[in-house]
Amino acid sequence: MPASVPTADQWGPHADSLAGRTLVAMFEAQRLPHALLIAGPVGVGKRDLAVRIAQALLCEQSEQSEQPGRGPCRTCRACLRLFDPAQPNLDPQHTDVEIISAGSLCAESDHDHRNSRTIGICVIRRIEHVATLTPFEASQRVMIINPADALTADAADAFLKTLEEPPESVYFILLTGQAEELSETIRSRCRTLTLAPLPEDRLERWLERWTSETGLELPTDPQQRAELRRLARGRPGWLQANLRDGDPVSLRSAQIDDAIRIANASRAERFEWAEQIAGRSTNAQSIDNLQLILNAWSDWWRDLWLQQTNQGDSIVHVSQRDRVERIAALYDQGATSRFLEKIHGTRALIERGITHGLNARLALDVLLLSIPTPRESS
Repeated sequence: MPASVPTADQWGPHADSLAGRTLVAMFEAQRLPHALLIAGPVGVGKRDLAVRIAQALLCEQSEQSEQPGRGPCRTCRACLRLFDPAQPNLDPQHTDVEIISAGSLCAESDHDHRNSRTIGICVIRRIEHVATLTPFEASQRVMIINPADALTADAADAFLKTLEEPPESVYFILLTGQAEELSETIRSRCRTLTLAPLPEDRLERWLERWTSETGLELPTDPQQRAELRRLARGRPGWLQANLRDGDPVSLRSAQIDDAIRIANASRAERFEWAEQIAGRSTNAQSIDNLQLILNAWSDWWRDLWLQQTNQGDSIVHVSQRDRVERIAALYDQGATSRFLEKIHGTRALIERGITHGLNARLALDVLLLSIPTPRESS
């Protein structure tokens, strides 16, 4: 196969996208920028592509190849230490590749960032120091910052010079789901690759290959399989993360059970549930769990609204169609629409408020008080 035609096995689900073709062209010309910004929605596959770029840079087979654009072999020792299909849950294990995120080590031994939601200047100071060191095993070092929009303003400012004049052996790959949240000065120092959700047919073809490679199982029931695709919304990264963790369709079913139970619960029972879910903490794990629940609620109440507006063919939870039809009939369409907007507002409020100390429990309490009652008038 010509080097100009990447394969899905090498470059992943976005191989034949504009971003994929651009990436291959840069490798072919041996002009990969030392500062890359990969942008796209949460779950679209930014991290997977970043790891594949790291594999291509460190691949033992590519170093010996006369076709530098052909991508990583995915089978040599270096490639397998970055992603091993037999152990898809493992993070990269290569000494010259590091993923920096909120909670990463910093230059100060007495700092504890375990519950941090940001990447501070002390973390950047350590990155700058590591970047000056000779790679331990390979000829290059790769540092992936995920998500780059977690950089504080001071950290972003401190990082500018390193991005502008990176060491010859170091490649920085910044990932973001909110490129607009990054400063213009950061963006201007990076070459941007933008990933978009995949069409359903391409997602399905990639999913078959990826599950075959990893040995992970897909639902055999046609309705559950269709629901899985709709939950993914064209995002291969979402599928990778959720299939690694188990059965996303069953997990979603349990979340919907909770949503229905809470909608019919007393005020005291709702607050008791909120205490269990969000507590009085703003730590990272608590916030992440709450966002997953709100995502499920958003999908569920949107399904009810779609059913109420004669768009039932578009619902996400196709394996629960009977329940959607039955419960949608209990609520007024206007009330459903208003509550759906409140879910979206709460989700955005919590996301924006993470760095400002917003009490997630308080936001959840307010949302729970606004759950519509059956047959509420508009």
